[in-house]
Amino acid sequence: MTRRDPIASDSIARCVAIDGPTAAGKSVVGRAVADRLRLGFFDTGLMYRACALAVLESAIDPLDAGAVTALVRGLDLDVRWEDPTQPRMFLRGEDVTARLRERAVEDAVSLVSRIPDVRDELVRRQRAVASREPVVMAGRDIGTRVLVEARTKIFLDASAEVRARRRLGEELDRGRQTTFERVLGQTRRRDELDDTGKRAVRREQAAPDAIVVDTDALGIDAVVDRCVEAYQSANAAA
Repeated sequence: MTRRDPIASDSIARCVAIDGPTAAGKSVVGRAVADRLRLGFFDTGLMYRACALAVLESAIDPLDAGAVTALVRGLDLDVRWEDPTQPRMFLRGEDVTARLRERAVEDAVSLVSRIPDVRDELVRRQRAVASREPVVMAGRDIGTRVLVEARTKIFLDASAEVRARRRLGEELDRGRQTTFERVLGQTRRRDELDDTGKRAVRREQAAPDAIVVDTDALGIDAVVDRCVEAYQSANAAA
């Protein structure tokens, strides 16, 4: 039987796990919560995007699960912080954060992240990050798989239409010409790709001890307040 490192276990227990579907507000809320709690923010989607970028650079077919898995297992991949709210992804020692929103990466990331062995490998790496120090970690299987020991688990939910409007604003801010109908279709397709049964992308898939917050009608400050209160309550006696 393998003994758990008590320091690593305590670090993971003090993390905040944030789950929810794409564009539910995980990154915005996560950064604000991290700022309030003075913890590092880690959007695990960046790790998957870095893997997708590596796949594209290697000319491997994203549908070739075996080749993609072998590549990911051998990657030199790390996350670092200068500003706690702004995680930086390093691939083979190079900061690739600025490239992770490129359209080609956007198109490939769901294909890469659907591979079970890739997810297993990145879960291991994400737990390793959380074992170094408590973080606010956002994704789609954080409370249900990556940080099951975390005392604070949040599931952010929102309708597809509201999420599409948020994503449309992001796309327009980046100078990309698109329409609400197109972004709504992409959002629903992403939901279908992500809904593998092993990720928390619908509220009924949230961890049993997660606090579900509907962000359709709540402002960012109200959502952040609920998350911070939940963290303080969960860790008050720890």
